[in-house]
Formats: sequence, structure tokens, C-alpha cells
Amino acid sequence: MNIFRSSKTKTERGFSVIELAVVIMITGVITASSVVMFVKGKARYQLSQKAENISWQIERARSLAVKYNKTLTLGFTSQNSVFGITCTGCDVPKSELPPVVIPAGITLSAHPTITIKGNGTVGVTDGTIVISDGRGRQVPVTIANSGRTTVGNVSEEGTY
Repeated sequence: MNIFRSSKTKTERGFSVIELAVVIMITGVITASSVVMFVKGKARYQLSQKAENISWQIERARSLAVKYNKTLTLGFTSQNSVFGITCTGCDVPKSELPPVVIPAGITLSAHPTITIKGNGTVGVTDGTIVISDGRGRQVPVTIANSGRTTVGNVSEEGTY
């Protein structure tokens, strides 16, 4: 009888504890990095959607100004936390376009007053608004005199 003979027979198979630990560790690293990437992507998407809401508000107000052939003024009220139609005597367009509330934690680089004439042209005090989420991400919204608004890409602060 050979005492150096393995107690394992050729039909027995399995993984060692070290092999299982390595596989679990690799799986954990991949999962953790995926979660981090998902969270960052979700935050970028949410900031982009907030910028799109402001852009949509401006474009919708422009279409209402043309529809009613009336000069409308858009701006911020309530300590710069609400954006909407601010002109007096604009009750019908105001009823068609509810104001947008700027969520807590979101900051804007400018709080422009936008005047939209009945022919669709736009006068704006500051043509670009940079929207920041307080975590280093920001997105620009550019307003042209023609009334076109453009939402840029979300970037990390200082990487324009």
C-alpha cells in the first residue's frame, strides 16, 4: 500500500477554496464598479433632464407667444426657485404653461429674464445658463435670439 497515494479518486472533481475565493473576489470587484458607474450615469441623466425641462419651458413659451401673438416674459420668482411666465396680463398663456420648480441642490449660473415677442424672437439678459448639481456635474443651456434653446452635454466641473 502506498501512503503517498491521494485519497481522491479520478472520478472526484471540485474546486479548491482558493479558486472559489478568487472567483468571488473578481465577481465582487466587477459588481462594485458596475454599481458606481450606474449611480454616476443616473445622476448625469437626472441633471440632463432638469436642463431639458428648462429648455422645454422656454420653447413652449415661445410657441405660446407666437400662438397668441403676444409678448411674454419668462423669469424666476420665489427666490429664484420657480421659473415660468412672469408678465402681467398673460393669464391664458400662464394657464397653458405651469411654472417649473428648480429642485433643491440644483444651482444656476444665471437667472435671466427672457422676453419673447409675438413673432418668436427672443431677448435675453444672459444667453447661457449653466445648471449644476452641487456634486461637480454641470450642463449648459444656451438660448439664441431666434428662440432656439440648446442643452449641452453634462460634464464634470471645469471640463468645458
